[in-house]
Amino acid sequence: MAIVQDRPLATYAQQLARREQELRALLAAASQPGEANRDVQDFKDMAVEETLVAVDEAKAGQATRELGQVLAARRRVLDGTYGECIDCGEEIDPRRLAALPATPYCTACQALNEARSATPPPACGPGASAR
Repeated sequence: MAIVQDRPLATYAQQLARREQELRALLAAASQPGEANRDVQDFKDMAVEETLVAVDEAKAGQATRELGQVLAARRRVLDGTYGECIDCGEEIDPRRLAALPATPYCTACQALNEARSATPPPACGPGASAR
């Protein structure tokens, strides 16, 4: 088990459990019907209302993604792999885990994954524009 020496595993497990509860509560509240303004008077009011709905949906989407990461981290705690990068298997820096307890990647692999996801599609092949 490649867990950090600075903090006991139980501390991370408790932190992850608390965050799971927070996210579940947030998602439960988001799934409740909101108090939409039924008396929208003009297009500006409609635009504001639509923007608020879009922001709420974005927050719920982010919470759902984070909940998935937290649940995966809790599984890693149980199977003894918490603190190991899921890509390279190296130990994740304790400072990184302290800041982002649900992170599955070491700093180097996180940077590689971000670079891959930011890479534009090739200039030829399916989906490329004709010149």
